[in-house]
Amino acid sequence: MDGREEGADLVAEWRILDPAWQTFFVRNQVSRVFQVRMRLVPEKNEVRSLDQQYEVTWAGDTPGLALAAEAQRGQVHTVSKSWTLGRGEDGGLEATETFTFDSSDLKNPLQDTVLGAGWTWRGVVTGKL
Repeated sequence: MDGREEGADLVAEWRILDPAWQTFFVRNQVSRVFQVRMRLVPEKNEVRSLDQQYEVTWAGDTPGLALAAEAQRGQVHTVSKSWTLGRGEDGGLEATETFTFDSSDLKNPLQDTVLGAGWTWRGVVTGKL
């Protein structure tokens, strides 16, 4: 993704849309976006990186009402997992992992590429890239 409009030279993004679930006829859905925003500094052979994560929980049949919204900015490490409950072979309740996201799965290849090219990766905690 081209990030110039967002104050970065390049943005790597992972979007997660968790399945909706129903409680008392209200449908809920969680959306998460994890971004690694990068600014190239060629005169220093450096890439400055700033992570951003957004999470919104929607209620209703259409995403018109946000129940909760949360954002993190800086150097973020996040892990998201989802399980399905079912019966095991012995008839007991069993949880099976059906989804996992670790922000390192997106960020580490970016860092490896930058470092492999002889550049410096500099994580920015606050402020502008």
